[in-house]
Amino acid sequence: MAARGDLAEYALAVRSFSRNARLFIVHVIGMDTVHGTSLVLVNLYFLAVGLPIEFIGLRLLLGGIAGAAFSVPAGLISDRIGRKWSFIIGDGAGAALYLITIFSVDQGILLGTGVLSAIAGTLHGVSEPAFMAENSEQRERVHLFSVSDGLRTLSAMVGSLLGGFVPLLAASLADKVTLYRASIFIGIAIWALSLIPALMLRGRDRPLERGASGIRGIFAGVRHPDRVLRLVAVGGLVALGFGFVGPLFNVFFYEGLHAHTHDIGVTFASGSLFVALAALGAPFLAARMTKVQAVVGTRLLAVPFILLIGLSPSLATVTTVLTLAGLAYVIRSVLASAASPIAEAFTMEILDPGERGTMVGLRSAAQQTLSGLGAFLGARLMAGGDYVTPFLVMAATYAASAVLFWLWFRPIERGAQTTPAIAVAGEPAD
Repeated sequence: MAARGDLAEYALAVRSFSRNARLFIVHVIGMDTVHGTSLVLVNLYFLAVGLPIEFIGLRLLLGGIAGAAFSVPAGLISDRIGRKWSFIIGDGAGAALYLITIFSVDQGILLGTGVLSAIAGTLHGVSEPAFMAENSEQRERVHLFSVSDGLRTLSAMVGSLLGGFVPLLAASLADKVTLYRASIFIGIAIWALSLIPALMLRGRDRPLERGASGIRGIFAGVRHPDRVLRLVAVGGLVALGFGFVGPLFNVFFYEGLHAHTHDIGVTFASGSLFVALAALGAPFLAARMTKVQAVVGTRLLAVPFILLIGLSPSLATVTTVLTLAGLAYVIRSVLASAASPIAEAFTMEILDPGERGTMVGLRSAAQQTLSGLGAFLGARLMAGGDYVTPFLVMAATYAASAVLFWLWFRPIERGAQTTPAIAVAGEPAD
């Protein structure tokens, strides 16, 4: 009966979403459909036109550096011109750059679009969540971000299926490069349409009140520098390990396992489906253990499945290797996604409102830089035929981050549990 009451309350909250909330959800669906399509196809397109894996790694590295360098300026631009127009400009520029990317084979142009796309994505990334936090009612905010996260992942699943099966269904009509371009173009068209509800949003942007300027102003609100630096370090470590493999999963499946495009699409789509379910189940996990226990436990559980993906060619037959690797990929994705919202909630709880933005900006810069570096190194290893070492590095960094998270933050959590609850101004970032 309690579960039924919870579901009824959830449904009521969704039905009462404001106009802005509904428009935002429609926007999210279009945005992440193209994300799912590009996740499957963009790197495969580069391989199809004859570009080496090392080039893909270099493009990811430069994009990571550009995104990291632009993190703080993006926040300043968002403060100056407003959240709504910042993420609309980021989205529109991203769609235009993808269009240039899929109709070019020039390495210089493709490196340039990679850098500019990272900058556009960073402007979007720092602006859109802030816009929704500032333009949603308190009663709807948790449900809004829960629903949007679920639909975001499901839209990526649809995009993955689109990227995997359009080339398969039309294989007799054109060459592989043309099919990749057509599939990505469909995703870009959906992306462009998603800007329509974004333009219809009614923003209530408020300029940020600033005291000191420059570097001093950025760090003026930091009251727990040790916590901020440790959170940045743990986030950067995970990003480094993920970079060795994460942006190159499709390359591993295509080149390392010789999977077909539609097989990759189904694998990625399956991962997205279960990731959405894991995100919805995160609160149930957090209710049964402490947040630090949940983060550390799920991260450590992911380690053997990371190793299983990389070692699958030596553990399975030709006919079962894709099934084994695909299953391990899905389970790893689920475990990582179950921990992410819990880790983010804990992070916001142990920081003061005035230092949360600073931590997010610093963490974003570290993550993009280290993820790009990892992708560059991982691509070079895979280009040399070594598909195991990247997964070993990823497993090692995940394990190390879990240990550090436990050593650094378990004492803080225990301290919070033994002291009376203190009201904190502001709300955790969603």
